[in-house]
Amino acid sequence: MTDKHLNEMTASQAAKEITEGRATSEELVRACLEKIDSRESDVQAWAHVDGERAIVEARAIDASGPKGPLYGLPVGFKDVIDTADIPTAYGSKIYPGHQPDVDAPCVSLIRAAGGVVLGKTVTTEFAFVNPNKTRNPHNLDHTPGGSSSGSAAAVADFMVPLTFGTQTGGSVIRPASFCGVVGYKPSIGQFSYAGVKLLARSLDTLGAFSRSAADLALLRAALLGAPAYVETLSGPPAIAFCRTPWWDRADPSSQASVQSAADRFTSACANVSELELPAHFAGLEDANHTIMIYEGRRSLAHEFARHEGKLSENLKSRMAHGLEISFDDYRAAIELARACQWEFDELAAAYDAVLVPSAVGEAPQGLTSTGDATFNRPWTTIGVPCVTLPNTTGRNGLPVGIQLVTPYGRDDRLLSVAVWAEDALSG
Repeated sequence: MTDKHLNEMTASQAAKEITEGRATSEELVRACLEKIDSRESDVQAWAHVDGERAIVEARAIDASGPKGPLYGLPVGFKDVIDTADIPTAYGSKIYPGHQPDVDAPCVSLIRAAGGVVLGKTVTTEFAFVNPNKTRNPHNLDHTPGGSSSGSAAAVADFMVPLTFGTQTGGSVIRPASFCGVVGYKPSIGQFSYAGVKLLARSLDTLGAFSRSAADLALLRAALLGAPAYVETLSGPPAIAFCRTPWWDRADPSSQASVQSAADRFTSACANVSELELPAHFAGLEDANHTIMIYEGRRSLAHEFARHEGKLSENLKSRMAHGLEISFDDYRAAIELARACQWEFDELAAAYDAVLVPSAVGEAPQGLTSTGDATFNRPWTTIGVPCVTLPNTTGRNGLPVGIQLVTPYGRDDRLLSVAVWAEDALSG
């Protein structure tokens, strides 16, 4: 075994240790549980951990031999994802101790691929905007982002190598950037959303957190049957540096992070050129909000009708006008999203990836907000795949990432570029 603690390895490294007999799944699970025991009171990343069950699962995998692409790796699931043997409360006071009858398909597939379900990570209320208890592991006075707050923080603090989150606005990419880990939002629909609490069907996307881009291939293999490795690029990629219509809203640390990445990519022989989006792409931010509130208020119709007193004031106030949004305005937002997806596919077809900011900047101080999703909403709205990679730190010493985006369905290519980019950024 290397000098690095098992729980601090990337998922790919830990899987190799297990398959080559230098470590066991039980040892890895116990290392993760020890980290949780030492840090959970500070970070508060978990809604529920079932350590005893996880150890039993790990022992069974060790006894039978590694199976599937996950090789006995522990995985955390955002607490909007149903699990048959662990409570799922959706971050809400309405559902304490709620026990689903069956696993969500993503949970079943992870188990079948040799993964160990470690527990449920903290989410904001119904994966919307009301913050929960999780803190940023790099500075406990700062938000970890949201809504997948626990999933990002748990990976960043070496409590677990892989977690699942969801994104409707910026709920995977932003917390990954804030916490300094890799975040992946697939092309919408690639990962099944069955068994996940629905907020906005036109936007909701199951995503993941890891410590390296290569780790994401393991999850894609488990859920999609895709290769469990990332194909190496045949040469340096063509990358479009896109400042986006929202560039002026990025703070200096975020602008510098993207610019420095473009410079490093150029030094690594990538063909970096500039791409300007048409002016009407600026409307995607409002379109995301319109779709989210229109669909979200309807998705939570039961909760409003039967349990409104247990909903947070933050959620109720933001959803208050959801039923008042006209169908014509909603349809216009959907049509803009479709038009921009087709147009982006054409604009970005000549590039291997488009480089944009991951977030406005560092994680804001305080726990009353999960941060600004400006640089995430447009890509979520048009359904294209995104990866965020750690890159620099801001003036407060907190992580600032970069985001890589490709046209719809080019997820495999995106991961290849992300692996190449990680190497370029670390060089």
